Amino acid sequence: MKMVKISEHTFVTKLAGFEHSKYIQPNEVKRKIKDSYIPLVQGKNIRNGYFVEKYDWFIDKSISDCLVRSKLNKECILIPYVGSNLGEVGIFYHPYDCHLASNIAKIELIDDYFDIEYLKYYLQSPIGQSYLFQLKQGSAQPNITMESIRNTLVIDFSKQYQFKIVRFLKTIDDLINNYYKMAGSYDELLEKTYYYWFHQMEFPDLDGQPYFTHNKKKTLPKGWKYINFSKLATIKTGKQDANFATKDGKYKFFTCSQKTLRCDEYSFDSSAVLIAGNGDFNVKHFTGKFNAYQRTYVVIPKRIKDYGILYMAAKSRIDSFKSGSNGSIVKFITLDDVKNIRVLVPSDKKYLEYINSLVFIIENIENVIEAFQKIKNMFLPLLFNGQVKVED
Repeated sequence: MKMVKISEHTFVTKLAGFEHSKYIQPNEVKRKIKDSYIPLVQGKNIRNGYFVEKYDWFIDKSISDCLVRSKLNKECILIPYVGSNLGEVGIFYHPYDCHLASNIAKIELIDDYFDIEYLKYYLQSPIGQSYLFQLKQGSAQPNITMESIRNTLVIDFSKQYQFKIVRFLKTIDDLINNYYKMAGSYDELLEKTYYYWFHQMEFPDLDGQPYFTHNKKKTLPKGWKYINFSKLATIKTGKQDANFATKDGKYKFFTCSQKTLRCDEYSFDSSAVLIAGNGDFNVKHFTGKFNAYQRTYVVIPKRIKDYGILYMAAKSRIDSFKSGSNGSIVKFITLDDVKNIRVLVPSDKKYLEYINSLVFIIENIENVIEAFQKIKNMFLPLLFNGQVKVED
């Protein structure tokens, strides 16, 4: 089977450290202040093989124009080479100009020898991943080197057969993407409903009208009350360290990363809200058997009907965890922080049941996504090592 070095047909680069410290860091802002500002793309923008259009930082395009090598002004493959998304592979399709932030590499085609989607799938496969990680460095924070990317050997299928592999895998990916969009729609509905009902107090009253607007009251309805997490849930912390994760583990392993890992043993079997105690302070929900990292808080509702509002209450408080009352940035969330999260609990369980129903719908969709991802991951090595052939 003929192999060809990826660097023979691509340009591989990253944002240099001195470029980041001299040009990017002094000029980056948290929002798009002017029309001339463009997004900075980070490792977190590559999730599950997709490019995620959610940006934390922006710079003026004039700064980007000074750093030609790390501009994102054409279609390319992106690979986080350090951090929680290490080794993820996705494509930036260039809907508009962006610029590389730190910790992410780009691969640009310099000719038409390879199809870019074929390269993406190859690098996602166990064969491609083995090349990416062949020179992995670091123990506290491992990283992929530019050398390992440039020295990756790619199976040299004909362009016609590359297209066949892409069509086959893209059929599965399109299904996965559709379910992601469905989950996103339900997540948006959950967010809006929770905010409308539990922040604006415009839940439907007995007449089916928005409560505050219809009744002209600015007080809680009878029977509604605020209750702390400590009264509504059992709160534990995970006991495992990062080395507990395994590549193809049977159970989910929740850490402080946005990305959920896998492991071979479970310690919990329930519906639970997972709060990352440090890092980016994300909040997740899951029902089933799982395990958790040491700095992850596992919030298990005492009554299942409170599951959804516990999740949404934790999520809505996330920003207050990131910054103390004096504006200083905090590095971790304490157990008392979690215990003292206040939840507005309604007297009528129908509101809880509706919020719960949305959470469980999202979890069911995520289970379907995971099933399709397993199918894709099963075919990836088989297609590239020749055990499975794609016919017309």
